[in-house]
Amino acid sequence: MERRVSDNRGFAALGGVLIFGGFAVVMTSAMVFSGMRSMQVSLILRQAYEARTIARACAETALRAIHDSTGYVGSGSVTLGTGTCTYTVASGGAAVRTLDISASVGRIVQSLTITTDQLSPIIHVSSWRET
Repeated sequence: MERRVSDNRGFAALGGVLIFGGFAVVMTSAMVFSGMRSMQVSLILRQAYEARTIARACAETALRAIHDSTGYVGSGSVTLGTGTCTYTVASGGAAVRTLDISASVGRIVQSLTITTDQLSPIIHVSSWRET
């Protein structure tokens, strides 16, 4: 009588390969998603930096308008690169001006509020608040 020996080593090897393959797919997916998230965070940080820079450039534009005409009250806008900025200059008295500035790049918005208390011979900024 011939006895047949069952060889299950092939199934064990196949099971090991499937488990290792599944683990490799999970780890690769995690690294891809982590890389995508890192790229999103990097984009947001770059846009925030650009928005802050554009807001400051817009503030300089508004201060230049006041410098050129100490009675200046009004608004304007500036487009720089991929961002835009608007500013409003309001009078709060003889030498007091309040500048409200808003710059945006993508979905990021940077705001500034600047107050002056002297316009001549130089503009003196008494308050500069970034939000």
